[in-house]
Amino acid sequence: MNLKWLFARLTGGGGLLALLTLMIGGLFKIAAFAREAFIASHFGLSSFTDAYFAFQQFPLMLVTFMFGAFALAFTPAYAAQKRDSGAVAWLPGLVFYSSVLGLLLTVVSAASANWLIPAFTNSPSAHSASTLLILSCAFLPAIWLGIWAGITIANGHNVRAMFVAGLPYLFMTILMILLYKVGKLDDLTLPISFLAGFGLIGGCTLGQVLVTECKNTDVRTVLRTWRMPGFRLFLKQLTASSVENICFSANQLLLVFFLAKAGTGAVSANTCAMRVGMLGFSLLGQPLAQLVQSRLCAAHGTQLLEVFKKWLLAISAVVLIFAAALYTARVPVTSLVYLRGKFSTLELDRVVEIMPAWLAYFVVASLNAIVARYLFSKSQGGSYVRRQVGAYLAANLIRAALWGRLSAPMLIWCSVLTEGCAFLVSLWTCLQSTQISARVPELAAVQEG
Repeated sequence: MNLKWLFARLTGGGGLLALLTLMIGGLFKIAAFAREAFIASHFGLSSFTDAYFAFQQFPLMLVTFMFGAFALAFTPAYAAQKRDSGAVAWLPGLVFYSSVLGLLLTVVSAASANWLIPAFTNSPSAHSASTLLILSCAFLPAIWLGIWAGITIANGHNVRAMFVAGLPYLFMTILMILLYKVGKLDDLTLPISFLAGFGLIGGCTLGQVLVTECKNTDVRTVLRTWRMPGFRLFLKQLTASSVENICFSANQLLLVFFLAKAGTGAVSANTCAMRVGMLGFSLLGQPLAQLVQSRLCAAHGTQLLEVFKKWLLAISAVVLIFAAALYTARVPVTSLVYLRGKFSTLELDRVVEIMPAWLAYFVVASLNAIVARYLFSKSQGGSYVRRQVGAYLAANLIRAALWGRLSAPMLIWCSVLTEGCAFLVSLWTCLQSTQISARVPELAAVQEG
C-alpha cells in the first residue's frame, strides 16, 4: 500500500478539516450525553425535568434559528460585504437591534408565564415559573453566539465555529458536576447551568464582535443601518431562509405541547429518546449534507444530477445501516446513557418505546436534507419549503384530530409519516427533472432531423 498516496487522499480536498470537524463534534456530543446521563441519574423523569426540558425549547429554538436560517443568510452577506469594502458597515447595527430583540424576547417570555406554564407543563408550580424565568435570560447570549459563529465561518475558521457552537454545552456539563461535588445540587441546577453555559460563552463572543468588528462605531452609523443596501439585501435573504425554520420550530413546540398533555414524564422521556435516536443526525446527517452541498456547488450542468444521485444512494445506505444498528442496540445503548440513580427500569422502558419513532425520523430528516440542498441548488427551494410546511401542518392536524388518543411514540410517528410523504414527493420531483433533462438532447436531435 502506498502510504504517501493514502495520506494525501485523507488530507486533501478538505478531508482533514472534515475529519477534525467530526472529531470536535463528537467531543461535544459526548459532553452532551454525559450531561443527559447525569440529569437522568439525579432527577429521573419528574415534573422538574418536564419543566426544564419544555422551557429550554424556547432558547434552543433561537439557537437553531441562529445557526440555521440566520447563518444561511448572514454568512454570505457578511463575506460579500467584507470582500467588496473591507468592512461590514451594517454589522454594529445588526448587533444592536438583534440584542434589543433578544431582550424583548426575554421580557415577553417572562410576562407570559401565567399562560406558558399551564400550556407546557402537566404540574404547574413555583419551580416551573423560576425555570422559565432563568431560561428566558438565555435569548441574548444565543443571539451573540450565532453572530460570532457566522463571522468565523465567513472568515474561513470552521473549526473555531464548531467550538463556538459546542462550548456552552461543555461548560454547562462541567458546572453541573462541580455543583454536585460541592453539595449545591438542587432542582434549579438544570436551568442555572444552562444559562451559565450560554451566558459565559455568549458574553465572550459579544466581546470579540465589539473589539474586532465594531470599533469606532457612532450612533449615526447604527441609525443608518436600515438604509444600507447590504443590510437590506441581508434582510431579504433572511426572510426567505426563515420560513421553513420558523415552521419547523413551531412544529417542535406543538409537539412538546401535545406531549405535555400525555402525562407527567412524557416530555422528559421524549427528550431522552430524541437525544439517542437523533444522534446519527448530528454525527452523520448534518456533516454529510454540508459535504453534498459543497459538491453540488462545484458541479455544473448534468454533473449536478450525477452528484445528487450518487450521494443520495451512498448516504441512504449509511443512514439506514446506522439506524438499523442503533435500533438493534437501543436497549443497551439507552441503558448505558440513562439507567442509573433515580432513573428506573420503568422509565427506561418509556424511553425505549419512543426510540424507534425518532430513529425513523432521523432517516427521513437526513435524506430530506440531501434533497433540499439539490432543489435549492436548482433554484427550486420554494417548492421544498411549501412541502415541508404542509407536512408540519398535516402532522399537527392529525394530532389535534386524535386528541387524547395518541401515545407519545405515535405523536412522533405523525411527523415521520407526513414529512416522509413530503420527502417522497420532493424526490419524485428531482427524478422527474432528471428524466426531462435527459430527454432534452434527444428532442433537439429529432427537431434538427
